[in-house]
Amino acid sequence: MTLLKCTNCGEKFSDTPHSYRCQKCGGLLEYSYDYDKLKTSGFAGAFSFWRFKPLLPEVKSAVSLGEGGTPLHRARRLAKDTGLSHVYFKDETRNPTNSFRDRCASLLVSNALDLNYKGIVCATN
Repeated sequence: MTLLKCTNCGEKFSDTPHSYRCQKCGGLLEYSYDYDKLKTSGFAGAFSFWRFKPLLPEVKSAVSLGEGGTPLHRARRLAKDTGLSHVYFKDETRNPTNSFRDRCASLLVSNALDLNYKGIVCATN
């Protein structure tokens, strides 16, 4: 189970508030995980963004266009030139709109539908 924890006062919230601010002190909230439980949960399912559902905020039903599951490409020459043993590039052009933002959009729209929002505004470049 994930929960939100205030980075300022440490207050914990098991129910996701509809804010990124602590209701007690106004500090920023961040997700906190039970890493021991995650070690045994496994990430099963289709090779997509939603495979990592145990790490994501809870949604009733996922809205997806097939984002995620993008390949890693090994960059041997760059690794050699930088003195690193392994360097990889993540090919996000395989997402529906050729962007890493597709992952966020899938989660955002899914969550907005769960909350019965009438519309969404998203600024991007």
